Amino acid sequence: MPVSWQRKLNMESNNAFIKLQESANGRVSVKLQKNQFAKDGAESFYGRVERYTYSTQNILDAMADAIPLVDLGTVASVLNAYAGTVLKVLSAGNAVKFGELGIFYIAGKGSVDNENGKPKLTVKFSATQTLKDAVQNVEIAASEYAAPSGLVTSVTDVATGKSDGNLSASSSVLVEGSSLKVGGEDSGIWFAPVAESGIISSDESKWTKIETALIYNLPSKLLFALPQELESGKYKIVVRTRYAGKSGYERKYLVEAISETVTVA
Repeated sequence: MPVSWQRKLNMESNNAFIKLQESANGRVSVKLQKNQFAKDGAESFYGRVERYTYSTQNILDAMADAIPLVDLGTVASVLNAYAGTVLKVLSAGNAVKFGELGIFYIAGKGSVDNENGKPKLTVKFSATQTLKDAVQNVEIAASEYAAPSGLVTSVTDVATGKSDGNLSASSSVLVEGSSLKVGGEDSGIWFAPVAESGIISSDESKWTKIETALIYNLPSKLLFALPQELESGKYKIVVRTRYAGKSGYERKYLVEAISETVTVA
């Protein structure tokens, strides 16, 4: 490695890492959600910070600006080599100190059913106080309550493999998105008729519910057969669920996800 590169990194004998620099305070947005496990019925909320992720290219550009005497290709090579070395050291069963930021370490995941069992392993990160301090002055630019909701991102006709909004009668349908797994009282999947204006019929007695067993019933994926009695027409698929994750906890309220308009023909 060239001497000039070592100088620019300001390497220390014990951790050899880029020295952290002070930067302007950033801003984030926070979505508040109700804490369903609050004690004694007291109302409280927890915040989820909306994540904006720097890409590898963003990081490379920022590093190139910080060390202008080194070309971008060299920066990329060093970054890739560092990542590869971290993976190699972790796969050998070791923890890895990540400079002034923290430590990657191997931890047990989940439980086992006997004293001789072997738990699954995962990787965790323990942040240093330096890293924790770095975010203390980040400004919360917006904080608002967001009721939990599901999301339908695509509806695919399994017979044709197309996600163009057209469904073949008596075919199977793949619905993808998030928070879709059906579970709990009053949950289910319905085809709700859509008027010319694009509005769903408010008369739920006219909705057609999927009564057959679901082939896939996952948080991100639902697969089921169209009911034979479903007439040709325009619909929106409505998913309602109380499922709240692997904990088995059932929400006190229904989470709803609604698709774009689909045409059954």
